[in-house]
Amino acid sequence: MPVGIFSKGILKTVPYLEVFLQDSVVLNPKSPEGLTAIAGWGYKPTAKKAIKKAREWGLPYLALEDGFIRSIGLGFEEPPLSLIVDPVGIYYDANKPSLLENILNSEGWETNELIDEAEKLKELIVKYEISKYNSSKPLPEDFFDRYRGRERVLVVDQTEGDMSVVLGGAGKEDFVRMLESAVEENPRAVVFVKVHPDVIKGKKRGYLTKVKLKDRGILITENYNPIQILKNVDVVYTVSSQMGFEALLLGKEVHCFGKPFYAGWGLTKDTKVIPRRKKRRSVIELLAASYILYPKYMNPYTGSLGSVFDVVRFVIRRCEINIKFNVK
Repeated sequence: MPVGIFSKGILKTVPYLEVFLQDSVVLNPKSPEGLTAIAGWGYKPTAKKAIKKAREWGLPYLALEDGFIRSIGLGFEEPPLSLIVDPVGIYYDANKPSLLENILNSEGWETNELIDEAEKLKELIVKYEISKYNSSKPLPEDFFDRYRGRERVLVVDQTEGDMSVVLGGAGKEDFVRMLESAVEENPRAVVFVKVHPDVIKGKKRGYLTKVKLKDRGILITENYNPIQILKNVDVVYTVSSQMGFEALLLGKEVHCFGKPFYAGWGLTKDTKVIPRRKKRRSVIELLAASYILYPKYMNPYTGSLGSVFDVVRFVIRRCEINIKFNVK
């Protein structure tokens, strides 16, 4: 039975939505008859109508969002190869549970086979430097040379209005406080501020790009590979960026000034409390839940549902080809 949506933009952003949902999709349904659920893009303002209709019609609401390994290009450049379909909440809304949070609070899913897959996935992410988007520039080999022998601290900026910030219990004041804390707590370190790719492209504004850094930080204003940057720093400060979790995969110390999906499980130094998160999780368990169990993946070669490894292999192959032929 079909799923109803109330946004043409979703079909434009995710042209193969029916593959992810494994169901037909009806745009702007007039009644709940025959529908199994209503889907919308997370809990953003554009999803208000879908959420309202789901409540009125007594149907489940499915929150859609990009997966954590999304594509080669940025969101406005390419459709996603992974999609989150959450019937409980959404991972970036810390005000209420999500399917991901429920998984992490439960027991019995941590099989040896799944943990082995997560270990393999971690190795591939680290080795091939895979992130959410995979069209970034390689970090120049000499970028950090002048800072040899000094501790390096990374502060991760995000885009204004990012829902993981808004629904993660944070705002501009938290970004300013984060930067101040990074400087004060690491007086001998060099502090770098990573600008978001969408800000670099001129599509959005950041929280820290207008803050007068003076001697407090060095802006990274090129879209360098985030994993390569993380490999070259010692400590990471973030509000709710995915880079915070990627830093955990690399064994870095991570300070959180918001409530991202990876905070509250005993892995990060948190400034905000999330009482619902009662379990203590390892990095590998968190990776298994958030990257393997939580999103759906499309096999780019067959156009059917696949696994995270189908997408990872595709990303690795495409990036290798792009490097070989100097494709930008």
